[in-house]
Amino acid sequence: MNRREFIGSIGAAALMSSVITKANAQDEDAIAQWNRETELVAPKDYKAYLLDGNTRGFASLEKLEAAFEKVMREVKETVVTGDAPAVWSVYNMGYIVKTREVLFSIDLVHRRDWEFAPMLDFALITHNHGDHWRQEFYRPMNGAGKTVISNFLDNYGTKDWKKDGGFIRGVKTFKLKDVEIRTSLIDHNDYLIDFTTAFEIRIGDFILYHTGDSGRGTEPKLETVWGQPDLWLFFPGCGIDTATAVKKINAKRIVFGHLWELGHAQNHRGRLDEQLIRPRLVWAKEAGCEDVSLAFWGDRVL
Repeated sequence: MNRREFIGSIGAAALMSSVITKANAQDEDAIAQWNRETELVAPKDYKAYLLDGNTRGFASLEKLEAAFEKVMREVKETVVTGDAPAVWSVYNMGYIVKTREVLFSIDLVHRRDWEFAPMLDFALITHNHGDHWRQEFYRPMNGAGKTVISNFLDNYGTKDWKKDGGFIRGVKTFKLKDVEIRTSLIDHNDYLIDFTTAFEIRIGDFILYHTGDSGRGTEPKLETVWGQPDLWLFFPGCGIDTATAVKKINAKRIVFGHLWELGHAQNHRGRLDEQLIRPRLVWAKEAGCEDVSLAFWGDRVL
């Protein structure tokens, strides 16, 4: 079976060309299928794939490869004309964002992430964990003098903005062409305090919020001083109280990410799977957000 036949046969949400909506969160069959397929991939299989690109016949890894190609193709083809950006989910909390003037990434991780480096104007990284950034991506970005905003990397592209090396700590604001960025620190979990950088991003009248890994007790630190987010890219699986967070931020739309992390243990031991997703979709809706969906790999979110 060639790649075209394979893509046609799996019919996965990750390979659809349309923009996702809240309806995909109600597709129990798609979620269940995705769960079954990812459960077959052990962390050792995923790590081997990262090294050699061999999908070893796993449907999930084939989808991950196809998702990258889909996003790369659509990024090149898409023209943005208004304030609302185009947003693609690449893998878990990794997104590509295109505006009228720039192309940037947030927590981009993929075996081929470095292929985006020549195209990107800048990159945002929430925290120092291997499922949110890779040296293979950072090196060409930094080597080209491109801005990488993080709280742990000494980046050439941000050297003129800070006195404390290349790090972003606490609340800072940046302007990169038509994009304004406000950073703040939130907790990853009970013991990694102020470990994650949350990004409030304003593009004209459009507000995007990305909170990386947000853990238990960090709800008071969530804030969007520029107004109600039009889109919140949210991971509800590190112990955060989903309902409390959703009520506080009051986003118009929420998309769950960082689901089915293949580098984590299987059988619901950190895999961030179906058992985690279903109740949180309900809790977010009950907390007042009617438009809640989840991002399969390769989905165009907006």
